[in-house]
Amino acid sequence: MNLSVLDPSRDREPTEMEWARSRAAVERAIAGGRPAPAPNRRWLTAGAALALGVAAAVVVPAVLPGAGNEAIASWTAVPTARTGDQVLPQARECARNDVGGTSTDSVAPADVLLAEQRGKATLLVLRKPGDITVECLSAGDVGMASMSLTGPGAVPPPAPAGSVTLETMSSYGDGDDMWSNIIGLAGPGVTGVEVRLDNGRVIQASVRNGWWGAWWPGPEGGEVDTFTVVVHAGVRTTTHRPSQLP
Repeated sequence: MNLSVLDPSRDREPTEMEWARSRAAVERAIAGGRPAPAPNRRWLTAGAALALGVAAAVVVPAVLPGAGNEAIASWTAVPTARTGDQVLPQARECARNDVGGTSTDSVAPADVLLAEQRGKATLLVLRKPGDITVECLSAGDVGMASMSLTGPGAVPPPAPAGSVTLETMSSYGDGDDMWSNIIGLAGPGVTGVEVRLDNGRVIQASVRNGWWGAWWPGPEGGEVDTFTVVVHAGVRTTTHRPSQLP
């Protein structure tokens, strides 16, 4: 039997943005000779298809267990919004890492496209020089993970009004120490996004500057459609499984 007919993404052609991210990630991996990330991390993208090269654009420091435990212990389902001024130390550390290219330029508050605080952990989406966009998650002054969202010069088109896209989601760790995250684009008019896990837990995502994102304790970011993304746009509310999002 030809198992390819069972693949729900068999006819899906990657977008130009996805190809650009993949090529950039592979080139960085080859040039830098970086080892592969930890094998217990699982990656999914829209359509439940593994994107070529995306995993190479991730850094998970060796200090992850300690930082991860502290972040999980202090995690909150509702985040506190942060401005670029408030997270400049974390943004500068994010800019210095080599995901998306190390930036020696000064980081301005306006370069922080999205930032939130959950307990001791700070999640942010940062714009680096060359229209490179990265995500960084840290606990206090300890980096937990960082990943590329867009490659050089690949400015993502905005999501359609009232809707969202899924750029990346992932899970890290083992057993009770696993945690997940999700990042996407939010179109004009989107006033809120929630992640509703199948076990009943509800996580309020952050929305700002055309981006949305959240992280939470648990493995769901590395599993297929074990939660629902709820999008609020004025009086209109829509629900989507991750595989249904563009």
